[in-house]
Amino acid sequence: MSEVGLNISLLDQLGLGVLKIRDDPELTILSASAGFYDMLGYCEGEIRRLREPGEKPVLREANPEDWEALLRRAGDQGHVVVQLKLIRKDGHHIWVSFRATRCSEGGERFFLGIVDNITLARRFQRIQREQKEELEALTANIPGGVLRFRADENLTLNFVSDGFCRISGYTQQEIVQVFQSRFLEMVFPADRPGLLEQIRNAKTWDDRVVAFMFRVVCKDGSVLWMLNKARCMVDENGTVWIYSVLIDVTSIKEAQDELKASEERFRLILENATYPVVDCNFSTGEFYFSGPFRKKFRDTNLHLKANELLPFLKKTDFVFEEDRPALLDYCKRVMSGQKPDDEDFRFRSSDGTYIWCTLKCTLFCDSAGQPARLIVMFTDIDHKKKEALDLRRKAEHDLLTGLYNRFSAIAMVNAAIAHSTENERHALFVVDIDNFKKINDSLGHLSGDKVIAELARRIRALFRESDIVGRVGGDEFIIFMEHTDPAAAVKKAQALNETIASVQSATSHISGSVGIAFFPADGKSYDELFRKADTAMYCAKRKGKNSFCIYCKGMKISDISYNSLKQEREAE
Repeated sequence: MSEVGLNISLLDQLGLGVLKIRDDPELTILSASAGFYDMLGYCEGEIRRLREPGEKPVLREANPEDWEALLRRAGDQGHVVVQLKLIRKDGHHIWVSFRATRCSEGGERFFLGIVDNITLARRFQRIQREQKEELEALTANIPGGVLRFRADENLTLNFVSDGFCRISGYTQQEIVQVFQSRFLEMVFPADRPGLLEQIRNAKTWDDRVVAFMFRVVCKDGSVLWMLNKARCMVDENGTVWIYSVLIDVTSIKEAQDELKASEERFRLILENATYPVVDCNFSTGEFYFSGPFRKKFRDTNLHLKANELLPFLKKTDFVFEEDRPALLDYCKRVMSGQKPDDEDFRFRSSDGTYIWCTLKCTLFCDSAGQPARLIVMFTDIDHKKKEALDLRRKAEHDLLTGLYNRFSAIAMVNAAIAHSTENERHALFVVDIDNFKKINDSLGHLSGDKVIAELARRIRALFRESDIVGRVGGDEFIIFMEHTDPAAAVKKAQALNETIASVQSATSHISGSVGIAFFPADGKSYDELFRKADTAMYCAKRKGKNSFCIYCKGMKISDISYNSLKQEREAE
């Protein structure tokens, strides 16, 4: 027997076959080994072509492969691997793998290759695919997630259910791309060592289902507590696999944590003894005040139910009067179950002064959802708060006069207008000091600043605390009087002229020109009111200065006289 014949005989004994077919449309068989014929149940010579015409072709026409395309590719590459569906003599079909090389001999082209029966392998693949589809259909209806991962250092995922994707917010593709299928990277960092320790002991689980908890970080950044019911299995290769059913128990865990926090409330009070703490027990009506609270504030004996807390806060002088509305709103939100950010309020200290404190409140409810306990912690921020308020005041006020600066005054006027109705009446005064440039030129700017500061002090004293008084230029002021009328405005304007004239400089008499416009008749914004009050002020200057004018509809100044007045004003 030749070496070639020996090799073919050996392949036949291994369940393989050798096939030589012509490169023609019928795929004519030039030669085939006994092993090939045994696969199909034919004797040698019974098959002449793979595409034999008739009712029972050997090569099923409805083949999943594009045979012609594969032949072209084989022509380009010199070899091809193709799966063929062949019909046995008994009518049953088998799948074979044909690994062939394109050859040429005597001008004739043909393919020579090995045929391997892969029917069982394909059937196994199909069964695996069907089982996977069944598992996916089953796990899709589980109220949680199902995972299969290796018990390695990364907990490499092999299967992820749609339920887990819904819980975590990640798609299966994203889990592969973002985490490279490493489940450990999806676990909350602090829980990773404990989870790995559990998995290392997986072989000791035997056939038991082991339950433990850990947290998973979702796509939106939220953290969920998972109850993991897991089972360990070892495959034929010795690989340890973990099958896990994950159930979202975040709400249950939060309830447990709240219960634990409630049970430890007294321990928390003692641990935070450096801070003033109040424990309000609405079930018994008793209030507990910690030692630091009694030292910083006062020893208060209270006995209140939950529905009595807000009425008490509404009238108690323990809270600074101006802060009571805001504190009541804050407490309403806390008592309704909301978790507002910490807020700052003023409380009366043991020496009778009010100090700024930050409140941190934690509410505990009973099984019916009703307030049962309220823990309140006080943090003294009086020094920092006053520093911040002082910086804010400096940013809003003119440094020389202490009045509101231009930006703050305009913003406050617009805010007051925005909260006004059509029935309300307000007045805007524009005040300009006459001939002020002469003071600066003759006495110097330092003396001029002293005059401006004194004028500002006296102007501020003329008006109510609620009126907005600002310095909007070197020697220009505005006053916004809310809830006034023309008669009251005229009296104020006269008083302004008299007050300004009462300030004497070393070289000249000081006077002022005043213009007045009213909301809403003359404008519904600062810009409109200022423009008209400014026009009235120029009219006062035209009348000879040291006077006032009220803007009236149709009041105009010619461009020539207006420009000349501006030049005169700049020259002042």
